[in-house]
Amino acid sequence: MSNVHRMTVRVRYPECDPGGWAHHGVYLTWFEMGRTELMRDRGQPYADMERSGRFIVVVRADVRYRQPVRYDEQVTVETWIEKVRGARLVFCNCLRKEETLTPAAEATITGALVDSNGRPRRFTEEEIARLTEAVP
Repeated sequence: MSNVHRMTVRVRYPECDPGGWAHHGVYLTWFEMGRTELMRDRGQPYADMERSGRFIVVVRADVRYRQPVRYDEQVTVETWIEKVRGARLVFCNCLRKEETLTPAAEATITGALVDSNGRPRRFTEEEIARLTEAVP
């Protein structure tokens, strides 16, 4: 049993600088993809939340870049939820080079659940249980 979601991404050409290195900003996109897929796999699709007028807004993003990744490399995006309390949700990410599994970047992303007017809303106990459960 694990609480870590994993997905593989191949570094695409438009995500790179002229030297063929992935631009640092695209790491946040990969981390967002990981968060979205983790929520979907846990039975809490983010699109359903949006349709119900609830949104998770990023209020803090801390990224530590350890190694660069290059065009056409495969990387694994690992995502897990560290904590859910009230309206706050803390995601952790680790981006690993596929061939060596060496960490290329690590991140902690804090989100806040808000309604369509931007007011904070608490996660329900059912949502917390669903999002934090370990999966096979």
